[in-house]
Amino acid sequence: MLSLQTIENMPKVELHCHLDGSIRPATIQKLADMQNIPFPETLEKAKNLFTAPMETKDLNEYLEKFSYVGTLLQTTDTLTLAAYDVISQASEENVKYIEVRFAPSLHTQKGLSLPEVITAVLKGLNNAEQDFGVKSNALLCGMRHEELAEIEKIVLLAKEYLHTGVAGFDLAGNEVDFPPYHFEEVLNLANELSIPLTLHAGECGCGKNVADAILLGASRIGHGIALKDTPEYFDLVRDKKIVLELAPTSNFQTKTVKSVEEYPFKKFLDEGLLVTINTDNRTVSDTTLTKEYEKLADWYDLTLDDFEQVNHHAVFGAFLSPDEKEKLHEKLTQGYKALKE
Repeated sequence: MLSLQTIENMPKVELHCHLDGSIRPATIQKLADMQNIPFPETLEKAKNLFTAPMETKDLNEYLEKFSYVGTLLQTTDTLTLAAYDVISQASEENVKYIEVRFAPSLHTQKGLSLPEVITAVLKGLNNAEQDFGVKSNALLCGMRHEELAEIEKIVLLAKEYLHTGVAGFDLAGNEVDFPPYHFEEVLNLANELSIPLTLHAGECGCGKNVADAILLGASRIGHGIALKDTPEYFDLVRDKKIVLELAPTSNFQTKTVKSVEEYPFKKFLDEGLLVTINTDNRTVSDTTLTKEYEKLADWYDLTLDDFEQVNHHAVFGAFLSPDEKEKLHEKLTQGYKALKE
């Protein structure tokens, strides 16, 4: 069994982390104070506002925990501070590279334009990279319930900011009512503009959504848990070298799985699928990357070699240039070599 210290010291790469679900409680309080927005008298009481219990009923109940924090992220200053906070957390876990995703349209309630939202988040990421040395990029999300014309605006902005802090595009939100082919036109545009795609799919028990997302151009899948029930798609995932972004704590909370026995991480790994480990939402799920690694190490008796392999999968799937990937692979190799000596 790997020690906690070894897990903490592992170099890590995270591909699936939501900005609004990952801000430290103390920073959330600061965001509220900055705007004179009421905040519960203790952090313990406050946690009920933005942390989902392990016994969450379903994905929709889990998503309710984003509403309070959402009201706080409506100014450039709060968005910049939030992005900075997430990277500061990553730096404490020896994260070498992280992609932080957010939906710009959710931050326009007080009049910010979409470009102002994006610029504010990128400023926070850049400031934190300078202070903590953690390389990061942003992923822009379209929300599934929105009009296609509104989502198209996000795709066009992803193109505009591509290679200047934005690395790709995602679809998030209600997967049950808005499956992948509902967005075929928008995703075709993203493909035409050569915008890398990672799409949430297979979080609602529908493995076909994973296959459809891949056929529509996704090179990565957010969660993809429902693949466990549709092994007929394993070849597609393998052949196209699709990277799967798993987040154990979140996957249990949203009832994508209900027991360790049915959690497919090890099955996917043994099948040669490119699995990665992620937090999804550090605060909503009350987790860290270290905690996720601990869980998986405990459940499957994973070795240092296993974790190194999974992190190389993440680099393979990262929306980076070939040169940046090569350097990141080398960092991982050297870091894990030092841990094994």
